[in-house]
Amino acid sequence: MPDESSPDAARAGDACSAFLARFGSDLPARAAVALVVAHGRILASGGWGTHAPDDGRVPTLDSQFDLASLTKPIVATLALRLDRCGALSSRARIGDLVVDVHPDLARVQVGTLLRHRAGLAAWTPLMVRCRTPSEVLALLLSGGRSQEGVALLGTRPGTYSDLGYILWGLLAERALDGSLADLVAEHVTRPLGMSSTGPSPGVGDHVVACRLDNGAEVRLAAAQGHRLETETVWRRGMVQDGNARFMGGLGGHAGLFGSARDLLKLAEAWREPESFLGQDRARRALAGRGPFALGWARRRVRGSAGPALSAAALGHVGFTGGSVWMDPSTGRTLILLAHRRHSSSDVNRQRRRFHAWASALP
Repeated sequence: MPDESSPDAARAGDACSAFLARFGSDLPARAAVALVVAHGRILASGGWGTHAPDDGRVPTLDSQFDLASLTKPIVATLALRLDRCGALSSRARIGDLVVDVHPDLARVQVGTLLRHRAGLAAWTPLMVRCRTPSEVLALLLSGGRSQEGVALLGTRPGTYSDLGYILWGLLAERALDGSLADLVAEHVTRPLGMSSTGPSPGVGDHVVACRLDNGAEVRLAAAQGHRLETETVWRRGMVQDGNARFMGGLGGHAGLFGSARDLLKLAEAWREPESFLGQDRARRALAGRGPFALGWARRRVRGSAGPALSAAALGHVGFTGGSVWMDPSTGRTLILLAHRRHSSSDVNRQRRRFHAWASALP
């Protein structure tokens, strides 16, 4: 971790907190932490907002946010680690791991699930379509053909899919006879020293409360002919994602909580992958075309990255409001963790502003 005790780091903290305060009223969030690092040197770090309505402390680099889909690059890191140790090859075909699988999925390599190219739908309300979490694997393997509702297979490759990551997680649990939480801890978070990262930590001193309505899930479910009750409740230390909660708190797509400090360690493992991931595996994971690499998204000017980041930048966002971007052209890692106020609000504009400000730091 870069030195946080130097005068330069202190000035960087003041600058970052001032920046967050300036656009805090425009940020549709309740709390946020930002961290910008270049070549091992902190350029800026700071926090804004409070941990909870009854906890006036400003969040820090150690504060735990609901990472939402920032869980995905952590799961992709697990996939490469399992591939490297021979526990689960990314080239294994789904049909070789399980029976009773839709023929269009049977020939798909498990690594393809993490590139959003397996043809699975973006999302479906598992909490409605399944009676228990144990039924989720069978539903996904069938492509939804055994259930009422929209088919879950046949979408255009490159369609962002929570279901692909959920399926990968379930396949990994079956192949290794262990929980996804334990696999993440054993192969990723403990080796990297990501001590603040894990599923549903509950109420704690470092946990930032989140009160995000489920309006997006309600709308998506209605479009598929299903009804969900609208909810707007404070959840401190409990994952906001409804499918992750249904599955026990963690799916391959969402469910982890973590801090900006921990996400920097993850980014550094991808920046210098030789010892942890393997140079060749990491290179293959990030190679190719299209909007997604394995575990990461490529820069889009009109997306969360914006024009300030180079075309070589890779990153990911979380629905609750966070994002991580790595720009090899400048050697910078830009981390923004936040809990936004409304599911209908678009925080990409604020992310692009953050990236523009962070990219201009000396």
